[in-house]
Amino acid sequence: MPAPCPNPPRIGIVGAGRTQQGLGPYLAAAFEEAGCRVTAVAGRDAHGALRGARQLAQQLGHAVDAAASVAALAREVDALVVASPVPSHATALDAALAAGIPCLCEKPLVGWREAAAGRARVQTFAARGLLLVENCQWPFVLSAFDELFPQLRSEPVRQVAMGLSPVGRGPSMVEDSLSHVLSVVQALVPWTGAALLDRIRRTDGSPTAEHDVVQFTLRQGSDECAVALHLDRCPEPPRPAWLEVNGHRLDRRIGPGYTIEFTDGERTVKTRDPLRELVYRFAAFLTQPHRDRTQTCADLVDTRLRLYADVLRHLAEG
Repeated sequence: MPAPCPNPPRIGIVGAGRTQQGLGPYLAAAFEEAGCRVTAVAGRDAHGALRGARQLAQQLGHAVDAAASVAALAREVDALVVASPVPSHATALDAALAAGIPCLCEKPLVGWREAAAGRARVQTFAARGLLLVENCQWPFVLSAFDELFPQLRSEPVRQVAMGLSPVGRGPSMVEDSLSHVLSVVQALVPWTGAALLDRIRRTDGSPTAEHDVVQFTLRQGSDECAVALHLDRCPEPPRPAWLEVNGHRLDRRIGPGYTIEFTDGERTVKTRDPLRELVYRFAAFLTQPHRDRTQTCADLVDTRLRLYADVLRHLAEG
């Protein structure tokens, strides 16, 4: 856990209430563990903000203000954390830009139909030197592969597959999960904005599908990587998840107190909570800002959003 900061950054959370999938309370706890202080929240309306503020005050053990709006919240804090549903993300991103503060936003950054406007916002963050990070935690579990399969470090990554268990059905499963596998591929292979998609397909595009597999190939120059996202609906936790690189698969196990470990069936390695690892990294960037780091984060989010939208557009039109 990071050392306490004498003047902790003030964090505002959009969407702090406890819902079935709501990450607000978990993000709040992680930021406080990272040495920040959650000072205020905003909700869908004044009632939601008050309810979220009371819940977080009880959870964190100190007063939390309820802001009148997302714009008002952004003016009161040093960084904005967006944990609300996707349709509200654009408004929150605009509030952070107007206030001139960094932002950590739940994935996907925006819906795929709004990708062009979302990418414009990403570039505005970068141009103003403001940190923008999308809440994609899976790259922080790749240390388990380093430990169990060290030979992968010297191999070209030709295949990546991921299995997730979303709550929704049909297209919403893909929309909610696709950013995760894209972020893992970005962490494994130095793809740039020039990366292209090919051979995009799925097994079940029906509105009520509970099982689906989305596959595509990423190409850059002569390099190719086959990507597969396996989705099996699971409305209640713990939700199964696994990751495979070049044929080497690790399955996630969640134990008491949300302890996390990965196993290949014979060997097991424990990992730190990737959500907290992402928050700790973001919090460190707040106290030690760096222009190159800000641009790198923006480039990752921009490329991921482009690929995200291209895959979903192809699936919708196909």
